[in-house]
Amino acid sequence: MTVGRGTASRPIYLEIRFEDPQLVLSSFTATHSAPVELEFQPTEGLGWDCAFVVVEGSNPEALLDALKSDPTVTDAAYLGSIGDDNRYRVHFESGVPLVPPSTTEMGVRVISVQHEDGAWNVQMHLPAHSTLHRVQSHYHDHDITFRVKRLHVARDTDVGAETMLLPGHREVLLVAYRNGYFNVPRKISQGELAKRLGISKSGVSQRIRRAVGRLVKATLSP
Repeated sequence: MTVGRGTASRPIYLEIRFEDPQLVLSSFTATHSAPVELEFQPTEGLGWDCAFVVVEGSNPEALLDALKSDPTVTDAAYLGSIGDDNRYRVHFESGVPLVPPSTTEMGVRVISVQHEDGAWNVQMHLPAHSTLHRVQSHYHDHDITFRVKRLHVARDTDVGAETMLLPGHREVLLVAYRNGYFNVPRKISQGELAKRLGISKSGVSQRIRRAVGRLVKATLSP
């Protein structure tokens, strides 16, 4: 979707998807299929190279070792877990940043940085359409190929509950809803959903549970 001239001075919502071995955490994400989230607001001159990383998994110590073994990571520390969500503080020493280091200077708000199903999905609010070229240049300058998934004038809903969901979680939840999984009585089992989606039954169970948890957190949690 393109943005018209009349909206050039209005905030822009941008969602892009990409994957490249030059990026930070590429070794880690290549060997671990669990969803990964980065939580940080990089600031040029103040250290884009530190981020909070949230990884799904039942063995936080093994995940910590895997993070430390990634060539782009100089240090990682385990901060704790909530359920299967394991939180780490990670410092990077190399690799291409997932978002431009000058985002704060440009007035860009990073909504989410999430990795699932082999690619990063990044959502941002840009203060104006003129900022778009500067954001895109960050990826072009490092020869990172990316795909624009959404580009439009920003709306309140762009920072709502939907952005809390990873793409795979969103897909499972929608397929489950459309096929009557939440009906009483239930019209489809987790096993049948797994066949439709091409993932394991446990994968369906985990994604539904986590998606519902994120939606509750986004809409009901004070």
